[in-house]
Amino acid sequence: MHEARDLAAGILWAYATQGAWVREGLEAARERLADPRDRGLLTELAYGVVRRQGTLDALLSAGARRPLKDLDPEVHVGLRLGLYPALFLDRVPDHAAVDHAVGWVRRRAGARAAGFVNGTLRALLRRRAGEALGREDPLRDVPREDGSALRFAEPVFSDPARDRLANLAERWSCPRWLCARWQDAFGAARLGAILRAGITRPPVTLRTRVARDRLAAWLKERGVAFDAGPGEAALRLGGQEAAAAEAVRAGLAWVQDATSQRVVPRLMLAAGQRVLDLCAAPGGKAVQIADRLGTGRLVAVDVDAAKVATLEALAPQMGSVAYEARRVPPEGPLPFEPGSFDRVLVDAPCSNTGVLRRRVEARWRLGPDDLSALARVQRDLLARAFSLLAPGGLLVYSTCSLEAEENEEVVAAFAAHEPAARPREPLRIFPSAEADGGFSVVIARA
Repeated sequence: MHEARDLAAGILWAYATQGAWVREGLEAARERLADPRDRGLLTELAYGVVRRQGTLDALLSAGARRPLKDLDPEVHVGLRLGLYPALFLDRVPDHAAVDHAVGWVRRRAGARAAGFVNGTLRALLRRRAGEALGREDPLRDVPREDGSALRFAEPVFSDPARDRLANLAERWSCPRWLCARWQDAFGAARLGAILRAGITRPPVTLRTRVARDRLAAWLKERGVAFDAGPGEAALRLGGQEAAAAEAVRAGLAWVQDATSQRVVPRLMLAAGQRVLDLCAAPGGKAVQIADRLGTGRLVAVDVDAAKVATLEALAPQMGSVAYEARRVPPEGPLPFEPGSFDRVLVDAPCSNTGVLRRRVEARWRLGPDDLSALARVQRDLLARAFSLLAPGGLLVYSTCSLEAEENEEVVAAFAAHEPAARPREPLRIFPSAEADGGFSVVIARA
């Protein structure tokens, strides 16, 4: 456990000081841990601290004697790493969380910095009053993933009477500008549901590649708890990654969120069709296309060589489908004949605002100006892909975003300049405890 905490601290330090991606750091660090429990703790600490970063910093601002902006990075990382498990992981004793944080800071920044971390954390944790009971107190209550809240003895958050959005941003760990956007677009009730979903751990959801009853029986034989997820092919596990990996290796299932599973069926695939999967990495939807296609041709493309290598490795999963993974240029015409595909999937790069609990850094890296820049890329992808669609064919445009600029507005702008485009059946799904958020629309070619 000590090594797992040290590895988590290193990942969080690289994230805070170098802008490193937490996921990439985790992939390397997990290989150094043999015990699944250690790997689980490492993942929980690294993702959890970043997911609840806004709340942690609000509490630390209320409890520290110095402004957070004036702290050395090692001290700031240590404070977050010590506070997160003490507040949100019931199985981790306070003393273990604080002692490790203090020790790590001492090794990195010296005894004086360690003393500051020790005093700040212990003083802040003494201010807890226990589980919040009765009516919610937005000045003192820290929401937890399970729907409960931890109450502090005195106010620790911004006064909602003066700035309700600032209070929501702090308690639910989300940038204020995003809270304001979602309230304007969807209303206060929907904003609350989105924020609640954003602090949850994403479920492990399987897409069945065999009859669902067969996979259910296979899971029962191994004592794996599960329930039926949204959609006809989804089974949701109780966070059991090892069982999910075994089911994938056995060819029985693929790990894929329930909302993601709903995109490919919108292509209305039939045997023998020619299908292009644009922006295909890491390949979950490509495998789903092959499973539904049975026979035909599938070309999965991406602009990054490493991602194309990942797509190439999926060839054994494609059954009788003629499968090809190719690298394509990021700009200009795609290297295929016009009208050469019956179906095209454009799963466009986006802001990820529908999957913030998975892409934990995205909320902190994203800014308002990024949405317009992404929309330009998305419109370009849509135009390049549509030229390859045969008359009478279908294109599905999808994102993991909730933002109109990346969804309805992209499609409307494209259709206004493409007389053969016939958009229909737009579908927006909001994030929930059961599934991610996202958007998709079917575009037929007249």
